[in-house]
Amino acid sequence: MAEEIKVKPKTKYLVACSFGPDSMALLDMLQKVTEPQFIIVCFVNYHKRKEADEEQKQIKKYCEEKNLILEIASAPKKYEGNFQTWAREFRYGFFEKMYKKYNAAGLFIGHHQDDLIETYLIQKQRKAAVKEYGIASVCSRNDMMIYRPLLKYSKKELLKHCQVNEIPFSIDTTNLENKYLRNIFRHNVVEHMGAVERENILKEIEEMNSERKEFVEDLEKKVSFGTELNIREIIALTKSEFATTLYKFFENAPEHVPLSNGRIDEIRKLCLSPQPNISMEVSKGIVLVKEYDVIFLARTSELTWKPYSYTMEVPGKLETIEFNIDFTQGAPDRNIKPKDFPITIRSPKEGDKVHIANYNCELRRLFIDWKLPSRFRSIWPVVVNNKGQIIYVPRYRKNFEERHTSKFELNFIK
Repeated sequence: MAEEIKVKPKTKYLVACSFGPDSMALLDMLQKVTEPQFIIVCFVNYHKRKEADEEQKQIKKYCEEKNLILEIASAPKKYEGNFQTWAREFRYGFFEKMYKKYNAAGLFIGHHQDDLIETYLIQKQRKAAVKEYGIASVCSRNDMMIYRPLLKYSKKELLKHCQVNEIPFSIDTTNLENKYLRNIFRHNVVEHMGAVERENILKEIEEMNSERKEFVEDLEKKVSFGTELNIREIIALTKSEFATTLYKFFENAPEHVPLSNGRIDEIRKLCLSPQPNISMEVSKGIVLVKEYDVIFLARTSELTWKPYSYTMEVPGKLETIEFNIDFTQGAPDRNIKPKDFPITIRSPKEGDKVHIANYNCELRRLFIDWKLPSRFRSIWPVVVNNKGQIIYVPRYRKNFEERHTSKFELNFIK
């Protein structure tokens, strides 16, 4: 079995280990293909079972005997929402920290053939649009490579491997219960499958993924994938196509964002909302933003800017967090004359008005006419002369190419 595990020499790898027979078999195999100093064992104690603390002691003892590096995450006893979802995010957050700490090249997980089949059967029952049927042998999450080399082997084979090689392990008693849907499939269906049934279901998964690949290729002809999605394009898609588009689009999120059927329905409603500017939090610190006819993902911190005010005494250069300007040769092309100096470049204020075509126009109204995204309206720069009059406001146009001779670059829309 160890031949299924491919590693680079003198490269560190994480292995998720629960002290169950699957992960312990994987850990044993990993030691046969690389040296112990390149293996970082990651154990999570959720404190949900009375055996958890003892398992922690046993994995610690094993790692000490084998000279393996061990990292332990102790989960808080209080959590919000569904435990399975919360636990998944907690442990992967822990794995990602360890991945960065050790500059690892990959995370090995002991998912096996039974897990693969269970996952597929659950997907079929739920009739959900998925990124891939079953479980991917190789995937990534937030730049962390994840490898599952044991998908060819059944639970029984891995258990036998531990027994024959005298590898210590513990059985999670909660897996013996039918509390969760996965356990129901495991005990009532998968464990009773014969070799032929397994072969047939594995072949079905392979065929479904082949069809899935063709489906995605056709979808890419309909949708322009990039940093944002065109709402008109994706609303015209079928429900399955819409869900698949989101799975593919969310692959490039700043951080991993879990997508449920309920969340996909919420995003569709957001796209259909008559409100031109709206956003929703899809993960902690990550929001999906709708701006008129597009949606995109961003960190909450990227949407938060403080009011500002800068003064330029004479024509020259000014570089700030919000913008860079070069008025060295003056800025008459922006209606800024030498007599206007010193000028102030600041963020908008309540009640601001700008003189246009012989009448005063409310800045707020101007922003609406320009379809300026709401996230920019509180920080869009206005230029005020030495008499306190607004004499220039950079024009907003989507994908606008600057053609002025003077320079006025806005850093927050790059």
